[in-house]
Amino acid sequence: MNSKNKKRLVILFSIVTILIIIVFAIRQPILNYVIEKAKVKVKQKFNATLVVGNAEFNGIRELCIDDVALIPPNGDTLFTLKHLSAKIRLSKLLIGKVTTRSLVAQGVSITLIKKDSIDNYSVFLKSDSKKEDQSAKDNSIGLNERFASVYEKINDLFNEEITLENFHLSYQKNDVVESLDLPLLNFDGEKFNSSLVMNSKEGKSDWQIVGTANASEGEYDFSMVRKSSNVVALPFVDLYDGFKFCFDKANIQLKADISDDNVPFSVIFSMDNFLVNHWRISPENVVIPAMAAQFNLNFSADSVYTASPTFFSVNKLLVNFQTTYARGKKGYLTLNAGFDAPQAQSLFDALPAGMFSSFVGFKANGGLAYSLRFHLPFDKPDLLDFDSKLTPSKFSVTSWGNGGFTKMNTSFSFTAMDGSRPVRSFLVGPENPSFVPLAGISPYLQNCVLTSEDPSFFNHGGFVEEAFKQSIATNFKKGRFVRGGSTISMQLVKNVFLSRNKTIARKLEEVLIVWLIERNRLVSKERMFEVYLNIIEWGPNVYGIGEASNYYFEKPASALNLQESCFLSSIIPHPKYYKSAFDSTGAFSNSMKNYYKMIANRLVTREKITAAEVDTNFLPMQLSQACKNYLMPLDTLVIDSLEVIEPLEIVE
Repeated sequence: MNSKNKKRLVILFSIVTILIIIVFAIRQPILNYVIEKAKVKVKQKFNATLVVGNAEFNGIRELCIDDVALIPPNGDTLFTLKHLSAKIRLSKLLIGKVTTRSLVAQGVSITLIKKDSIDNYSVFLKSDSKKEDQSAKDNSIGLNERFASVYEKINDLFNEEITLENFHLSYQKNDVVESLDLPLLNFDGEKFNSSLVMNSKEGKSDWQIVGTANASEGEYDFSMVRKSSNVVALPFVDLYDGFKFCFDKANIQLKADISDDNVPFSVIFSMDNFLVNHWRISPENVVIPAMAAQFNLNFSADSVYTASPTFFSVNKLLVNFQTTYARGKKGYLTLNAGFDAPQAQSLFDALPAGMFSSFVGFKANGGLAYSLRFHLPFDKPDLLDFDSKLTPSKFSVTSWGNGGFTKMNTSFSFTAMDGSRPVRSFLVGPENPSFVPLAGISPYLQNCVLTSEDPSFFNHGGFVEEAFKQSIATNFKKGRFVRGGSTISMQLVKNVFLSRNKTIARKLEEVLIVWLIERNRLVSKERMFEVYLNIIEWGPNVYGIGEASNYYFEKPASALNLQESCFLSSIIPHPKYYKSAFDSTGAFSNSMKNYYKMIANRLVTREKITAAEVDTNFLPMQLSQACKNYLMPLDTLVIDSLEVIEPLEIVE
């Protein structure tokens, strides 16, 4: 090294030394300033109080902070910290990046409290919606960059030694308090181990958490094992909408390469004896003895897509899938999924307990294979590509178990439900004087119902893919559920065999039962339609076409004309709200007139009626007195004839 380079090196070393001396000389005033500024910001932004008892440097690189508290406006302390010690990496500090080599936190307590509509935490959750909206719309930042940024923070967190002593998290909702306690968690930079004590309203459970982390490679492996024998719900989640879940053991492995432009990310997950309960899933506890999944994802600038192998398994049933999400003007969502069960019984054995009660004891031979193809272009949802197939191979049923799927072939007892409330039970068959055989029901009524509910009922196998496609496209465009895709077969199975609970379990069970009944021809189409017309609700406590024709028109179902039949078909989706079909004279309202013309025109097109049969005079209908009393109740008040009365609003 020549003398000139030696001088440069000496000068550079001197400058760095002076800078370090200056930083160390003013670090305490800077720390005090930062803390005071943080206190002011918390007060201004949240009207909350930040308390810091003591903050100082210990030695060259250790920062110590004691007695920290965050007190919201309502006075219930949200956060307390007894002691925090952090050792700073000097090498990173010299390049302007503050990272720590080790972190020790003692006496950390987070207390969330909600009493009725008042809480001590929501004030801190409010964010700048304008910034969020702008960030969400900002496509200049690639999805790969966003994910890499988040994962880099995880790597930074596990790139240090961590000790956490006496960590306490609790949530109080009115009079119920649930909590989580970590007595001691140690992470030496590679491995961590900790006990965990949880308290929910169902009781106490003890757990062990172990894992390894390799931050430089972005690899993590975590396991959580229940040590106590009692099975109780995990805390916090059960206080949200009655959601409950627990398990015996869970393991998750993560790996990501954030240096790659496509950011490959893999997740391997498994769980033993998973139990979940929520009214949207099933009214009973759902238990899955063994559940696993593997996801191999890739993040590009404008898309997220899976690579093989990507699958999930429930018990012994393995479902493979591939999916792609692309954002932007030409964004789309694609999903291809399927399973192959050479032994069909493996599918039915895999059905979780608590979800498919109709299939308890069900036995089958042969094989089944399922495939799903789904592609939704966000800018043109009407071009949705959808194909779903369950293909049998020498499939046969040896035992129907608890299902009783053939009971519709003879007279059976039916219980009408209003949600989860039973209304009344009656016999579906000739023993019931209100029962009407299909041959005794007006062809007008049959054709109107088929046209409005399921035009291809006598030709399809229980499902109409086009109806599903239109339902998905319409709901996507509206941003909410406004249209269903249920066939008469699906409606019938729901009413006869299943509860009225609107759960995921019920819908899946409904689809499977329909497939079995239709494919195996357990019940003829004519009998299915006959049962359907004799059990569905047609008005308040009015069930079956026999009761409906008598309640509304005081005539047998065989004598219903086109207008009467059209009206009855119109109220099937909302049988309790039929007032909007009539005006004050008992004639069709404008909306009902339009509906009638639409159905009548379709019937003419399908050559079910002639144009001459379509009456558009719309004279007041001959309604029964009981129906009139419901539509236009008698007014018992004495009204001054000179007083201007606002017309009654008709309930839609």
